[in-house]
Amino acid sequence: MGVLVTFLGSLIGFTILGVPIGFAIGLTAVVLMFSMGMTDAMVLARRLITGVDIYTLLAIPFFMLAGEILNKVGLVNDILKFSSAIVGRIKGGLAAVNVVGSMLFAGISGSAVADTAALGSLEIPMMEKDGYDKPFSSAITAASAVIGPIIPPSIPMIIFGSLSQISIAKLFLGGAIPGILIGFSLLGYSLFIAKKRNYPVSKAVSFKEFIQVFKNTIWALILPFLILGGILGGFFTAIEAGAIAVIYAVIISFAVYKVKIRDYVDILKGAALSTGVVMLVCAAAMALTWFLAVAQLPQTLTAILMGITENKWIFLLILNVLLFLVGMVIDLTPALFLLTPILLPVSRMYGIDPVHFGVILVTNLCIGLITPPVGTVLYVTTSISKIKLDRLVREMVPMYLVLFAVLMLITYVPMTVLWLPSMIK
Repeated sequence: MGVLVTFLGSLIGFTILGVPIGFAIGLTAVVLMFSMGMTDAMVLARRLITGVDIYTLLAIPFFMLAGEILNKVGLVNDILKFSSAIVGRIKGGLAAVNVVGSMLFAGISGSAVADTAALGSLEIPMMEKDGYDKPFSSAITAASAVIGPIIPPSIPMIIFGSLSQISIAKLFLGGAIPGILIGFSLLGYSLFIAKKRNYPVSKAVSFKEFIQVFKNTIWALILPFLILGGILGGFFTAIEAGAIAVIYAVIISFAVYKVKIRDYVDILKGAALSTGVVMLVCAAAMALTWFLAVAQLPQTLTAILMGITENKWIFLLILNVLLFLVGMVIDLTPALFLLTPILLPVSRMYGIDPVHFGVILVTNLCIGLITPPVGTVLYVTTSISKIKLDRLVREMVPMYLVLFAVLMLITYVPMTVLWLPSMIK
């Protein structure tokens, strides 16, 4: 228990002091190392290096670069126009466009923050101009952004797969149905609110206009199907899919969107910065979890939980409560690195499928991105909409309930996660 107290005390302490999370995790590893009587700094150095020396992590810079390219070429506008052509004509159409746009963009970015920044800067002013309340416009933008890391391709799924040595292809497929369920649930809620508050109906588009919009958007729609089709068909692995995504993005950026070579300076810089942050967290977290493993924290935690209950379904409830509390104070990526090596062995003791566990873990922590006090997506949304955080959170309370309902569904109905992965070996 002493290791657990030292670990939590140090991490929470550094976080409260405002130390950036990557460095906070690294400093916690240093504290834990000395508290365990290890004074050889080379042990920490080796753990930092091996933390990023994982083949499957190669997929992260590939997908980040592909997302950066497609974001810069202007596909965001095309996605919103296509979403509007599909659902814009119904009551509260722009709210529906917001959700559908997030679902489509999720197949490109794999990031909730990227979704919020790219789509929110266009959607929130557009909805406000059309007569929607700013708090609702901001709230539905933030809530729908959590779909980004769940629907494939997903950076968090890649991280979890790398840490757990589980098929990333199966994790991608495992997140597909939960992501769609979240999207349709938020879509239903937004339409209910639109009717209740009498939000406007957008102008319908003609069939000719729809075809033109579809032609412009088809390049964005192809990528998710290309990735999943290639993985399911056995043409390439999930890591190779990242390279395929980059090649595809580069080709259409030059052939369709006429991007100049000089534009790639900013594109490569943005992708490099995003990758660097993830890899720093990865190195520090892997070092910390190695010390936790040496101290046998997973075994200690398993014994504690087994002493509370041996029932799988009660454990899943405890797990979700724990993940929700962690998600409130630690961002998605570092939480994944910290919790996976600790909780995955525990879940296996309860007979939980690793893919099912991974999707629950990612989905729950994605909800943490929109819960105070550390919800990254909340702060991105407030910076775009200029709305106070407390007003935004109050508007989001019913959306939290919708998201928790879907979380409980995928937790207690495993086939919502495992049906698609069961189709591949």
